[in-house]
Amino acid sequence: MATAAGTAVLVYLVLSGRLCRDADGAAGGRGAMEDEMITSAVSEAAAERERRQEEARGRRRARRARRGRRWPERAPDGWGEAVAGAARTVRFAYGQTLGKWSLGELAFGINYYMRQQGNLQHEYAGSDSVRLGGTGAREELISLLRYMKLCMYFSKKPYKVFLEFGGFDQSDVLIKKSKARFLKPAFTVVRDRDSKCFLLFIRGAISVKERLTAATGADIPFHHVVAKDGCVSNLVLGYAHCGMATAARWIANQAIPCLSKAVKQFPDHRITIIGHSMGASIAALLTYILRENDKLLSSTCIAFGPAACMTWDLAESGKDFITTIVNRNDVVPSLGRVSTAKLRTEVMASSWVHELREQIQQTRFLGFVNRSVSFVRSHVPFVSDPKSKVVDVDMLQPPTSEVHNNKYIASSTSS
Repeated sequence: MATAAGTAVLVYLVLSGRLCRDADGAAGGRGAMEDEMITSAVSEAAAERERRQEEARGRRRARRARRGRRWPERAPDGWGEAVAGAARTVRFAYGQTLGKWSLGELAFGINYYMRQQGNLQHEYAGSDSVRLGGTGAREELISLLRYMKLCMYFSKKPYKVFLEFGGFDQSDVLIKKSKARFLKPAFTVVRDRDSKCFLLFIRGAISVKERLTAATGADIPFHHVVAKDGCVSNLVLGYAHCGMATAARWIANQAIPCLSKAVKQFPDHRITIIGHSMGASIAALLTYILRENDKLLSSTCIAFGPAACMTWDLAESGKDFITTIVNRNDVVPSLGRVSTAKLRTEVMASSWVHELREQIQQTRFLGFVNRSVSFVRSHVPFVSDPKSKVVDVDMLQPPTSEVHNNKYIASSTSS
């Protein structure tokens, strides 16, 4: 308003021709008053411009602060924090998926790349791998199968059915958290008298709130302190999945007092943490946290199909107390930000646009639609406008030459 008023005063005074008038006493007084008005208007305009610039700088600083603020490392205390965290998770998930991937790439590019790769089956075995055999391996596999069934029963069956299948009674239940919330997954702790173990089961992503926890995929610092004889022998630095690490810390706060008391009462019992999918990733991170407690050093983990949740150094440091079971080419353990970025690069480099154009031209109905669109575009001026939303299929040009694409596919197949 001050800028507009100052401009109006200046235009009026210039057009009225009073800026250069030589006048006597009364005219001189009016000239001084007009000069004062001009000076005041210019000062107000400059102040208003400075204020607007400062507000713009403040908004930019606020945007940078929102982008750069740290992700939460603890579960929300109330519904306000939960709603704010869930909204930020939705924005993050959109930016990592549809914010980077167009619908064409999702619908056609990935499908084309899957057909080019075929139904590949890989067996990952290092030089130091040992083939299991004998009665000991058979008993271990039977035990793992039982744990997997218990994990599935806890995730998908009523809690009473889970207890009956495992042979537990109510006196064996130490903790029961069946209702999941954002960054607060469902879990339970039971005592297994036969194996002399305290079993901590963590449910996977079933509800919307649990899926929001899995979608909070930002990287946060996660360090593991290796203690020996009461002293720190090693410190492993790394990063972990924000939602899963936060959920693991929340479970640790809930379970450590109870487990410490139970281990003191039954010193011959061990602690085994079991989970599937997202629950398996939380179980692995929770095991690191529990083992930093001197009373809970016996904690081990069995993870069925865990999601990618930590950096390599952290994963290597836990190979002595974490057992991971993956079913062939299960997408969950191999899906992460790095693998997704690599997949997008390979899809963009492939010739899916060229193949889509050929399929449309070879299909009778789609070919008719394509020719009709081309005819209308050539005869109706407003349809041929570059801003029109009608796109001819001939405009879809492959990003690279056909020879280059053949070389790329051949090299990918050979590798």
